[in-house]
Amino acid sequence: MILKMFKNTAIIYVISQQEIVSLYKRFCQLDRNAKGFISADEFLSVPEFAMNPLSQRLLKMVDGLNFKDFVIFLSAFNPKASIPQKIELDAVFIIYHEM
Repeated sequence: MILKMFKNTAIIYVISQQEIVSLYKRFCQLDRNAKGFISADEFLSVPEFAMNPLSQRLLKMVDGLNFKDFVIFLSAFNPKASIPQKIELDAVFIIYHEM
């Protein structure tokens, strides 16, 4: 079921099926109230995220992400991500930075 949402997308070339399943487990851990999305407070429960100097800017981008958007967002950080995928994330970061 989880993997079907990424069928016919470029994500499957960047993130393996096993990684998607692992991300789903992590997503469920972060989504403490099982709302189907992760709030800013839930992201801040990850110590590495909370202590990141860019965390407040990143929160504007990630607050309220559902699972599919969560995977797409994280895929840009994968070494196998294409340049266009990384540029797309960079463009989103610039837009939110200007807000």
